[in-house]
Amino acid sequence: MLTDETAPLEEVAQAIGRPAAWLKRNWLKLHQREGFPRKIPTGDVWPRRAVEVWLRSAGQIAPAPLPANQNGQSGDAIAAAAAALRQRYGVNT
Repeated sequence: MLTDETAPLEEVAQAIGRPAAWLKRNWLKLHQREGFPRKIPTGDVWPRRAVEVWLRSAGQIAPAPLPANQNGQSGDAIAAAAAALRQRYGVNT
């Protein structure tokens, strides 16, 4: 009965589209940055309903960023934001 209320590492990893080894290493960062549910302290299992709610609400994991030397022209988000602010407020540089 309780196994239906918990989801093991492999199942959760598959649900978020990542390898189980990645989830095992990064679940805490995912929790801190994206609000991913905390695992149950006794092992690599998560509350099933909490994971389902997270996936439905906003559980979209952003793709890994490109390395700095392969950003291309549109990859510099900071420069693009700065240019948009300069244009919005009429600042000439």
